[in-house]
Amino acid sequence: GSGDGTFMWTIFHTEASGGWGGQEIRILAESLGMRARGHRVVIIAEAGSGIMEKAAGAGLETVPVSFRKKDYPKTFVRLARLMGELGADFVNTHSSRDSWLASLAAKASPRGPFVIRTRHISTPVATNLAASIIYRRLPDGIVTTAEAIRRQLITRNGVDPDRVVTIPTGVDTGVFDPARGYGDVRGELGLAPGTPLVGMVSVLRSWKGHDYFIEAAALVAREVPEARFLVAGDGPRRDDIRRIIAERGLAGKVLMMGHREDVPAVLASLDVFVQPSYANEGIPQSVMQAMAMEVPVVASDLPPFRELVTDGDTGLLVPARDPRALAERITLLLGDRALGTRLGKDARRLVTERFSVERMLDSTEELYGRISRAGHGGMDEEAAGGAGNAGAAGA
Repeated sequence: GSGDGTFMWTIFHTEASGGWGGQEIRILAESLGMRARGHRVVIIAEAGSGIMEKAAGAGLETVPVSFRKKDYPKTFVRLARLMGELGADFVNTHSSRDSWLASLAAKASPRGPFVIRTRHISTPVATNLAASIIYRRLPDGIVTTAEAIRRQLITRNGVDPDRVVTIPTGVDTGVFDPARGYGDVRGELGLAPGTPLVGMVSVLRSWKGHDYFIEAAALVAREVPEARFLVAGDGPRRDDIRRIIAERGLAGKVLMMGHREDVPAVLASLDVFVQPSYANEGIPQSVMQAMAMEVPVVASDLPPFRELVTDGDTGLLVPARDPRALAERITLLLGDRALGTRLGKDARRLVTERFSVERMLDSTEELYGRISRAGHGGMDEEAAGGAGNAGAAGA
């Protein structure tokens, strides 16, 4: 590939996870964007997984494989063969099991596609030999979704800073646009128009901090009794969360909506958006989407969130696991609509400038171009005169 923009790359994305969350949504959005720019994109994942179903539904090429341990040898051979048959230029891996199999298959494939490892979450990577191989030896480049994750890989895992770039997940600012006039979900929930509405939109996992949101809701309800609280999303903690709401006597106040496809309408209905996560996050899409919709955000003061939310400027930050601080900020915004409007407008401006889908795709193409020009062995300049990717030269 010449990397000058005229060349159409063939890009494989591998994902061993079966779920459907921010990571998989990122893969799908990036794949659709790259396809629209003239690249060939192939999604390789477990049959029946969330990403497979959504990718097939969006008309992307998909190849089902098994990432179960007992099927490793068969999958390894299959991947190496596919890379040759379909002429893969890049293999972008996303989770642990697919990173091992696809990275090694790329090395074994005569075609020798470049390997990109994307790291979506901020959970620290182990410092053992296996992690060293998967992050320092096998990939030609690493993408992180937040600068905090990039710094952690460099300082904790010894990854060469030249080989790891931050490319935040982009928001479709055309879809997430308050000017689109989305409907209001209050009617569906049996709430009077104008009822103060505070909400979370997130997969129901422990580290997302729903427990703290519910504790904060109980405190806010004392100050603003007419306020209602939304939990949109589904996930492993659904029953726990339902139980906690009931135990706190908040059944009529905290409303669980389940999984929603109409996220822009849910966000458009909110007066305050809350993200009280306490671990593992990259830059969550729901926060960026709320910001794009001009909804004032109250988020935990985690390093990845600080890349988006500047306290008092594009949103409000509170210490993680502190329901009292969370409640104070929510109450402040419900009482000061002018502040909320200002934070929302500044938030949308920031997202439009720095976190759009176009920006993400530009950065991705730039990275792929740099890697293909540098050849195997690195993105650093002195390697750029090396042997190059013999496999891709004839493509």
